[in-house]
Amino acid sequence: MALETPIASFEFSTGPLRGTQLSLYGTRLLHHGVAQMDSMALGAIAAVRVGYERDARRMGWGVVLALVALLLFAVAGPLSGAAAEAAAEVTGNHSVARLLRVTLLVLGAIASLLPAMGVACLLGGGALAAFGWIGATTLVLSLPAADRAYAVRGQNRMLVDFAELLAERVAQSGR
Repeated sequence: MALETPIASFEFSTGPLRGTQLSLYGTRLLHHGVAQMDSMALGAIAAVRVGYERDARRMGWGVVLALVALLLFAVAGPLSGAAAEAAAEVTGNHSVARLLRVTLLVLGAIASLLPAMGVACLLGGGALAAFGWIGATTLVLSLPAADRAYAVRGQNRMLVDFAELLAERVAQSGR
């Protein structure tokens, strides 16, 4: 059996589909990789959609994490100082006084870790906001049983061009 030459192909170089490829042939679309292969007849594809969208949800969570970081920075100093001051005021050598002093010192130690937690929240929030802003270009194929989505990060003109060619072929196969 002679191997058919693809009309067009698109290789996923990043993301969860990295290492796989969409290949358009005369009568079918093939999604294949090292451990998988999925073939779809062009006549079975009802619609082809492609679009670029920013992820507002990720950007929102990034802003929330940045606000949490600001809150942690604002609370860390006063909480640490209040705990240390209160621990110094506790006098006496009986068990309740020692327990209260140790509890206040532990609270002060935890408060001293809050700025580091704030930095982590700020970095995570920044990353989430950046990935949300970058967005994704998604190719969606409407099949009889379900939709199949193929996404790449950012605005990807090559995937849009591939989708346009695929849509033309799907329209021609429906004649």
